[in-house]
Amino acid sequence: MSKQLSPAREIVEKFGGVRALARALKISPSAVSRWMMPSRKRGTDGHVPQRHWPALLKLAEKQRVTLTLHDLAKLK
Repeated sequence: MSKQLSPAREIVEKFGGVRALARALKISPSAVSRWMMPSRKRGTDGHVPQRHWPALLKLAEKQRVTLTLHDLAKLK
């Protein structure tokens, strides 16, 4: 049985990993890593914070990576 990746982990992998994505977005690798870790204290569940969505969509277009709002929000 395969384990489903969190939405954040799927997105990070599309861009080549934590360090590559952090460098491209000009943020710390630890910030990107935190996206992938569920935390009740921070109120996160493995999703990319919305404030980063515009930069990610722009980066995806520039790097020709397939990424949509649906991927970011994981709406069902």
